[in-house]
Order: sequence, then structure tokens, then C-alpha cells
Amino acid sequence: MRFFALVFLVLFFLGCSKNDNSEVSQQYDAYLWHLFFTDNDFSTSYAINKDANINIKKAWDITRGSGVKVAVIDESFEPTHEDIADNVVLTYNALDETTDVTSTSTSHGNTCSGHVAAMDNGVGIIGAAPEAKLVLIKYGYSDADDIRAFNKAMSEGAKVISCSWGTYNISQALSDKLREVYAAGITVVFASGNDGKSLDGNDNDESESPYVIGVGASCENNDVCSYSNYGVNIDLLAPGGDHQSSIGLLGLDNSGDAGKTNQKNLVNNNYNFDSGTSYSTPLVAGVVALMYSKNPNLTPKQARDILIQSAQKIGDGVDYDSDGFNLRRAYGKVDAYEALQLVPN
Repeated sequence: MRFFALVFLVLFFLGCSKNDNSEVSQQYDAYLWHLFFTDNDFSTSYAINKDANINIKKAWDITRGSGVKVAVIDESFEPTHEDIADNVVLTYNALDETTDVTSTSTSHGNTCSGHVAAMDNGVGIIGAAPEAKLVLIKYGYSDADDIRAFNKAMSEGAKVISCSWGTYNISQALSDKLREVYAAGITVVFASGNDGKSLDGNDNDESESPYVIGVGASCENNDVCSYSNYGVNIDLLAPGGDHQSSIGLLGLDNSGDAGKTNQKNLVNNNYNFDSGTSYSTPLVAGVVALMYSKNPNLTPKQARDILIQSAQKIGDGVDYDSDGFNLRRAYGKVDAYEALQLVPN
């Protein structure tokens, strides 16, 4: 299976030590505070465009995702992590049908789950839907494992399912399952991948399914990231960060020393800087959770249509067609606040 072991998006950072005198710390502060909490113009510092945000703070004035379950299907998790533990309501391993979803070697699913619903608890980051609840599901490498994972998400009452993985060759069995999940009123979000290529050739990726929302990545310049896959069936972009132009984005790591070591001397081993469509995807899943929190009766089609209608058109001088679509940029970048404005009470 294809993995997107890169990062999503930082929503807030509190409580972890950093060296305020270092240039990398200044870059981190500028990117962090710019994206989510200020209207300051950082466009001349560290190549950060002042409009690269997604209006998440304004969205939180309406809802923070209370009452919604989001299932994250991924390779492994650390459910006792300080920033998500109280939001985790269930863990499930689709390989052996146990509750053990941990691993000693990776943090990919943990990072994704934090971007969905890390708590507003005075440490670490805040997820896109900090009051949503998490169902953490460890998947395998077969259709049977994947189908068990989706079945568990459905049976546990998840309204949103976030998937930062794909195969470039979806099976008929999984396609049928995604159609079933869609018909059950559950919104599934898939990452498009990080190869910087069009998916319109021989690929048949999960992110292109008509039953999911396919997500690419936007960068600090408020335009599509060069690594983000694209195609006529990809729907939206969301911030993913870019290590080549910045230090990347901050997310959760496995607790303690078992996690990665990409902390830039700014945070402890509970956190990690990275980038990629893997982390754009749980951002969109978190925004969908906000939408369901406002109106639990939304259908997946309504959720997708609202996200597309409210998306920000990005890329200076870039043309979108009469339907508002651009091949590299899809329908634009997600806007959490504007999406909530279109959700009926």
C-alpha cells in the first residue's frame, strides 16, 4: 500500500519547549501563528502567504465538533498520547480483531488522528475538531482487513472516516464497500498521494472514488504543493506544508522516545514536524466533523457539495473552469468557516 508519511496542519501549539532565539524557531512561530490565529502579513517572511489559512478559528466560534465520531483508519496509533487520550472512545485492530493498535516503529496514524481531534488541553496542538471523538482503527494489507476496518467504523457510529493511504489500484470489493458506507450516510475522506503526478492515466486510486472526498495539499505560498497528486476526480486542497520551503507542520508523534526524531529542537518527542497530503486529509475530515456537529442530518453528497461551494480559489492568476475546477487545484482550498455558513441548522 501507498503511505503518505508526511504532515498535515498545525492548529495550535502550547506548552512544549523551544529556543526562541533560533531562526528556525522564528520561522515556526511565524508559520504557526499566521496560519491559524492572526491576520498579520507574513508574505515577505519565510515565503508565507497571509491567506494560507482555512478560517478555523472563526469556525470554532460556531462549533468544535461536539457529538461527532471520526474514525481514523491507518497503520498504527498511540491512543494514550497526552493530546488525544481523552477523545479516544475505541481502538480496533482489523488484522487480528483485538484492541491493540500500537506499534514501536511508526507514528503515521497517530499524527493523522491528532490533526482531526487533538484536544484543547493546554499542551501540544489543537485538532480541527477538538471536541469530536476518535475511533482508531489499525488496518492491514488486504481487502479483507480494509473491509473489516470500514465495517467497524460503521458499527461504532462514525459519521466521518479519514484515510491517509491508498493503493493506486482500488479493488472492486473495496469500491463496493465505499459505496455501502456512502449510502449509510458516512463521509469518507482519502488522501490523493505525494508523487506530484496526475491520477488520470492508468491509476485507479481510492481518492478518485465517487463515494469519497479526495484531498490534495496546499502549501505556505497558498497554492498547491508540488508533491500533491491531482486529477479530475480530486475534490479539494488543504494545508499540508512543505519541508523544502519551511520546517514543515507540527503534529503528534508516538509518545516518548518510540516516535520520530524530527523535532527541530523545538518540541519534545511527543510531537513531530512533517508534511504531505496525509495530513491535509484529516484536516478536511475534521472540518466535515464540524459540519455534522452543526447538522447531523447532512448527507455525504451535501457535505461534499458544501465544501466545494465554499472552497477558496487559490493560485494567483490561475483560471478555474465554468464549474470552478482547476486540474492541479481541484475546486480550491477548504474554508472551515464558510463551509459552516452553508450548513443548514
